[in-house]
Amino acid sequence: MTNNNAELSRKLISKLGRPVRLIVVAMLALILLIPLEMVESVVRERYSTYQTVVADIAGAWSSDQQIAGPILIVPFTEKIEVRDEYITSEGEKKVSTRWETRQKRAVILPDVLSYEGSLTPEMRQRGIYEVQVYTADLVVSGAFRNLPEVVASLRTEDRLDAIEWSKAVVSFGLSDPRGIVEVDGFDFNGNPAQPRPGTTLDTLVPRGFHMSVGEFLTDDLEFRLPLVIRGSGSLRFLPLGETTRGSLRSDWPHPSFIGDVLPASRVINDRGFSAEWTIPLLNRSYPQAWVAGDEVCIDEIEAGVRLFEPVALYDLVTRAVKYGLLFIALTFLTLGLIESVFDVKLSLVQFLLIGVALAIFFLILVALAEHIGFTAAYILASSIVVVINTLYCAAILPRRSTSILVGGVLTAIYGILYTILKAEDFALLGGTALLVVALTVTMYFTRRIHEPKTVE
Repeated sequence: MTNNNAELSRKLISKLGRPVRLIVVAMLALILLIPLEMVESVVRERYSTYQTVVADIAGAWSSDQQIAGPILIVPFTEKIEVRDEYITSEGEKKVSTRWETRQKRAVILPDVLSYEGSLTPEMRQRGIYEVQVYTADLVVSGAFRNLPEVVASLRTEDRLDAIEWSKAVVSFGLSDPRGIVEVDGFDFNGNPAQPRPGTTLDTLVPRGFHMSVGEFLTDDLEFRLPLVIRGSGSLRFLPLGETTRGSLRSDWPHPSFIGDVLPASRVINDRGFSAEWTIPLLNRSYPQAWVAGDEVCIDEIEAGVRLFEPVALYDLVTRAVKYGLLFIALTFLTLGLIESVFDVKLSLVQFLLIGVALAIFFLILVALAEHIGFTAAYILASSIVVVINTLYCAAILPRRSTSILVGGVLTAIYGILYTILKAEDFALLGGTALLVVALTVTMYFTRRIHEPKTVE
């Protein structure tokens, strides 16, 4: 009876041992999410430090630039009828009429507006961090047409008194005037103009400069404004013309076109990009002219380009960490298959140590990538982890040749992950394909685990 009980217990343990072991190994893989989360926290902290450096360099160089202008401002006066009510000494109520002169300013946008220029990117370094900035060589040109008619259209009934053409100014908005490098060669109707700080339209265009154009103002005003500005991140422009055309080019091969209007045509290749915009008046809701003080939002739409860095360093590392659990699961799966096929058994501590080594890979990766670049860091970090785990498996497995299989699988996994990380547009497809292949291989090698014995 005792022997029967012992035999029954042995069979029960044998039957339940494998499922329990699988559950425990799966729990170990989930526990390893803790060091992975710690590594991801380190990556976030390093990225925050990088963002601080970016902000510091942008503060010294210049930040994102938005161009708004030019905008013509013409003062004019109107005669306003004022009615005053008063009570006479006899107690009679009477009304007197008088005329007052009130100053107003006409805000006029160009009929034709063109932005044309090139962006030259460069890298600025502080400590171990590099930040991309640019210098833009621009020419803003166009014309204001039929100015007397435009100003007259803003009058109140027939009360227009006088248009003060001599006090007219042209304002030009720039989101970060610290980035101005050169503004020589401004031309209005063939005459040079000297820019001065401030836009004279603080509520509409808070930052920028203005030029006095009254001495050479006629019914039409043609302009050509060459300028060189610095910036970081993006360069955007407001479509203030009745017809606005933009043309930007650069030798940076990774542009990201931003704003509310995309380019009408663009060419992107390894040598850089070129893009052209054509934006008509009907794309926006504000008029071409109004009286200063009216509520008008000229930045309701914009267009431009950002010099995009595809899959930047910390984005790559963060995405790699997100595949950490997949790494651990595939490695544990490989070890489980080795146990089944070669009839060996690893202790749970050995599973845990191998998993910790896989988690440390990501820490090694971010530590090296900040100094030698992502690709070199990835190769070196993956080589270190593959060698460590291969040598460890060689020491703990009865057949040392089996460790070569572990090393080969790890090498393949790291190689596939690198391809997934670099192929940004196909990352999800690559990750899904890897899971399908892993599942297929597992199903093949485990197809006979519970095969019933043949009765002779």
